[in-house]
Amino acid sequence: IKCDPSKVEPQSDRVLVRLETIPEKSAGGVLLPKSAVKFERYLMGEILSVGVDVSEVEAGKKVLFSDINAYEVDLGTEEKHCFCRESDLLAVVA
Repeated sequence: IKCDPSKVEPQSDRVLVRLETIPEKSAGGVLLPKSAVKFERYLMGEILSVGVDVSEVEAGKKVLFSDINAYEVDLGTEEKHCFCRESDLLAVVA
């Protein structure tokens, strides 16, 4: 199933986040194995849409959140997306 992420509306206090890609190389140019980057404890992404009960953040903001409370969804695009609650966001990144 292919969905346009801009047409997905989160419910209640949830936000839809487009995940940033995790680099395959370190800053020094060392290739990172998939096992090293697969289970990140903290993720960063851009909020695409928010539910009606969300008051502190808005679409377009970059946020940091924990992967423990995020629910990854496949919208049929090449990008990765996830849902999480507004209260599970750790920080807004400037």
